[in-house]
Amino acid sequence: MAGKNKVVSLAATGDILLHGRVYGGTKKKSDYKLKEQLQNVNELLVKQDITVVNLESIIAGQEIGLSSFPKFNAPVELGYVLKDMGVDIASIANNHALDRGEEALKKSINNLKKIGLEYVGAHNSFEDRDTLRIINKNGLRVCFLSYTKDTNGIVKALNTKPYLVNSLTHTKLISIIREIRRIKRNEIADVVVVNMHFGEEYHLEPSSAQREISASLADAGADIILGHHPHVLQPPEWIETSRGTKTFVAYSLGNFFTGQNGLHRQIGSVLTLDIRKPSKTYDNIEISNPTYNLTFVERTKPKKYVIHLFRDWIKNNKHIETKYGRFSPEDVYKDTVARLRKSISNLNVK
Repeated sequence: MAGKNKVVSLAATGDILLHGRVYGGTKKKSDYKLKEQLQNVNELLVKQDITVVNLESIIAGQEIGLSSFPKFNAPVELGYVLKDMGVDIASIANNHALDRGEEALKKSINNLKKIGLEYVGAHNSFEDRDTLRIINKNGLRVCFLSYTKDTNGIVKALNTKPYLVNSLTHTKLISIIREIRRIKRNEIADVVVVNMHFGEEYHLEPSSAQREISASLADAGADIILGHHPHVLQPPEWIETSRGTKTFVAYSLGNFFTGQNGLHRQIGSVLTLDIRKPSKTYDNIEISNPTYNLTFVERTKPKKYVIHLFRDWIKNNKHIETKYGRFSPEDVYKDTVARLRKSISNLNVK
């Protein structure tokens, strides 16, 4: 591939946080309809070179008892469905990682291993944590890192086993910066993608802390920053670094598949973008064509949650019904597009 551009298409989703009402809370595997509920976005994910999701529910499964808010544990079948949809890696550092304790997290990780779905951000051991997740595609080495700002106050296990979850309460930001610099300096990977579980829930704008953390990560060498936790979409930005490069920051990709209700909580996105390396020098990595493919989780009657590409859903629906009122899909779509373009006026939103 000498003399040729190396290009990888990346897809990233928002939060996957399964309330019991999403899968019916049933105990029978045959009753799960997760594949059917997610099928409307399947094609978009499958056709990308690499797909990363934010898996916020552990999938320890029925063996320890399924559970919903405030301590989540979803069916193992979710992992198999994501794998079949072309998902390559799941970011699992988040505030719900230790909801059901250390052993439940480890069981979830072992299930991901059995499924063959790569994960990053929570681990079984120091060795597991220190093994970089690098996906080689089209001649590009893409490294994924994952961190969370906290674990809902569950920190006792992390005091002696910090490898369990990459938490900012136990991993200082300077350590993350040094790790990114090491990866780039030693040419361990061409591209660094950082998943950050941070920000304030339900805030439509990124906080000053999100901006400051992202600026530090970008200056260290992060090429793409994928934000999670607010459960609503926040406007993305390009950060121009002191190295003369540009980092794309999606401060929050919103909810992808969840049982949360409310207009902004039901709208999320699949971010797609292209990563190009025209030369061997790492600072020549180019991120282009960021596109927000808006998604909408429809709550039908009887209670059933189905995800749609918003652009398709609004063609056949005149109203969005939520417990907070009725809204015009066209108006909501236009408002969402305008809000996402706050910092990037030419952002592609579909």
